[in-house]
Amino acid sequence: MPTDRPAPTLLGRLVRVWGGDDRRGDVTTALTLFALGVLLLAMPADLFTWDPPPTAEPGPWWRVALLAVACAITLAKRVRPMLALAGGVVVTLADAALWGGSLGIMLVFWDLLYAAAMWSGPTARRWLWGSAVVLALGGAIVVGEVTRDVQVFVYAGLQFGAILLVPMWWADNVRQKAELAAVERARADDLERIAELDRHEAVRAERAAMARDLHDVIASHLSTIAIHSGAALSSPPDAARDRGALEQVRTSAVASLTEMRSMIELLRADSPRDPLAAPGRLDRLDDLLAAARADGTVVTVEDPDGVATADRPAAVGHALYRIAQEALTNARKHAPGAAVVVRLACEPGADGPVTLEVRNTAPRSGRAGGPGATAHPVSAGTGMLTMRERAEALGGTFAAGATDDGGWVVRARVPAGTTTTTGTTTTDSTTDADDGSPTP
Repeated sequence: MPTDRPAPTLLGRLVRVWGGDDRRGDVTTALTLFALGVLLLAMPADLFTWDPPPTAEPGPWWRVALLAVACAITLAKRVRPMLALAGGVVVTLADAALWGGSLGIMLVFWDLLYAAAMWSGPTARRWLWGSAVVLALGGAIVVGEVTRDVQVFVYAGLQFGAILLVPMWWADNVRQKAELAAVERARADDLERIAELDRHEAVRAERAAMARDLHDVIASHLSTIAIHSGAALSSPPDAARDRGALEQVRTSAVASLTEMRSMIELLRADSPRDPLAAPGRLDRLDDLLAAARADGTVVTVEDPDGVATADRPAAVGHALYRIAQEALTNARKHAPGAAVVVRLACEPGADGPVTLEVRNTAPRSGRAGGPGATAHPVSAGTGMLTMRERAEALGGTFAAGATDDGGWVVRARVPAGTTTTTGTTTTDSTTDADDGSPTP
């Protein structure tokens, strides 16, 4: 399959072989260096010339054996880089002192120097750099003093620098790039984890919003159906009364279907779900009161500031409507026959906080303790939690508890100029009984 990538050069192949990150690459490097060294030994080109030579010219196999020892040392460069470099220094000095040195041995020395600068620790690298700089400068100074020639001094300094410093500079450059790549990979992994957490939080917030809507919208109507059907079944037959109960059951069932259909349409919509698009605003408070009164509950409304009809943000009206709906449902379930007072108030100012209070007296049947006293068969036990979440999601407060006269009060205070905070919910661990009623 053709590609646009250029063919790698011989130098590029050697760089990838020498920069291998496993033991197989080390073996390949050692064999490559040995083959190059044998080829270079066939060329009569020693690095240094001694006059007179310190030893007689050895047989070719002696130099091949020394090269093989040097290449074998490179196999330990990854595990013991400094120790391998020390062995390479000994072999290089022996080759230079005895026979003038060979380019093959020098290649092995460069590889060991590169490995020491690449894989040794920070302290060892500092010592290695310091020693290399001192040796390069010291060698250049000694040569310059012996020859008394500035040009030779500079030339010697360049040679020593190329032999000792270039391999370490190359290793440092490769290591820094590898560290930067590792940092980028770690950063990419962190960003991926953060994105996954964000997705998880968004799903959790959406599920919590759906749970609140299902509880507030459907559970309220189902509770009304259960109350009316239970009352009809537990009383002697009465055609007029039973017909009224059936009418109320049908009304609640139709309302449940309407609310459910609206929620299904929201979930199927292509655009993001709007939690405020479900039916239910504070201006529909009269519908809640009518449903409660149809059950025989005496409900009184106190709204001196006209909060129910005022132009409020949709989030505020939606939250207060759902809180009032749940509070009235709880009062009818757990305090049958008790009088209920719904009070709305607004503090002065255009954006003054709105307070909703739903208070019921003690139940006529003698059950004390308010809405948390007796469990209801269709209750999910999350009423108090959802009311608290709706108020606190707008930056408001919520409280509920028993009153001194044996009744129950629910109070929510919501800033009028705020908008919903998606996914922000606060729960209270001190919940009890049917709807998680908090301890007063």
